[in-house]
Amino acid sequence: MADYRNQHFVPKVHFRPFSIDGAGHAVKMYLTEDDRFIPAASIKGQCAKPYLYGKDGRLERLLGQFEGRYAHIVSRLADDQYKLSADDEWLLRYFVLLQSHRTAEQIERGFARISEMADFFQKAEEAHGNHWNPVNTPTRELVMQELMISVSEQMQEHVLDDLKLVIVRNKTRREFVTSDDPAVTTNRWLLQRKSINIFGTNAAGLLMFLPLTPHLLVLIYDPAVYNVNAASRGKVDLTKEADVMAFNEHQYMRAVASVYFRGEEHARIASEFKAVLPFRPAAWDRFTVAKKDGGTDTHTRYTVDSPEEVAKENAIMFHLAREWPSPPHWPSILKYRSNAQGFTRGRTIIRRAHVEKFSDTPSVYSRVRRV
Repeated sequence: MADYRNQHFVPKVHFRPFSIDGAGHAVKMYLTEDDRFIPAASIKGQCAKPYLYGKDGRLERLLGQFEGRYAHIVSRLADDQYKLSADDEWLLRYFVLLQSHRTAEQIERGFARISEMADFFQKAEEAHGNHWNPVNTPTRELVMQELMISVSEQMQEHVLDDLKLVIVRNKTRREFVTSDDPAVTTNRWLLQRKSINIFGTNAAGLLMFLPLTPHLLVLIYDPAVYNVNAASRGKVDLTKEADVMAFNEHQYMRAVASVYFRGEEHARIASEFKAVLPFRPAAWDRFTVAKKDGGTDTHTRYTVDSPEEVAKENAIMFHLAREWPSPPHWPSILKYRSNAQGFTRGRTIIRRAHVEKFSDTPSVYSRVRRV
């Protein structure tokens, strides 16, 4: 279907509030790889790929319904007196989750992760004289489908319902920027613990946010870990430019090729992006393999080695982990609670709601306080 050929992984409705004069036609763009400024890039051509979500248009139409509801809420928020309904909050929570999964970059990273694992298992099969079935070779279409299934399952399980949501109103002269991967998932609490950098949407200390306009941002956070200063009627005001910058730094850390903005400060955008470069991970995923290397009666020791060497062994271990960037600054409105807490039974720390709702053995979890 020709109407659905150009499929946007960041929807046009997201860019419209950032467009020149709010007209919804063109947006200012900084190309990160080329260090180049485009004064008026057509919104129609931004963050789109041919048939990214399939040729039948079914998923594209479904996403369009979600986007329409999102656009309606953002337009209503232009009225400072508008208070989000429970349905509005639900939509914003899961729109941010959806947006964090649907971009071309997330599909590409997922494909790279699965391909690296598949390459290793192919080496292992062939090293042991077995035939590798090409059916097991991953495709980008399969990765996209798995990402959308993951979002659907998390929506059905209400994984974000225990989080608090506020609208952040930017009252400064510096504006929020956005990017080609704008929905941010992070975790200040766990990143600052240093010893833990593994977390998902069930994690204690989870943070998610998305700039809605140059002056509005939706912030979703774990209320058992954080307290947002002066949050009243679901809204909080930013009065410090440093706080705006702290949110923008996440866009700079995540941007794949483009940063979008409405103001005139293109030289400053380039400078700010370059300042954050040291905080961007060299790789977003890490796949590690290890082979058995002795042990005791009660423990087995494994040694990390190359995939080629480990593939020859019979007893192996592998680990896939995401790299989560830690920014140079955090917004000052985001404070730790004195009794910040989560629950653990090993490496991960999760929220109370996920212990109670999703665990068959909640008694095995122990409480973790802020350290």
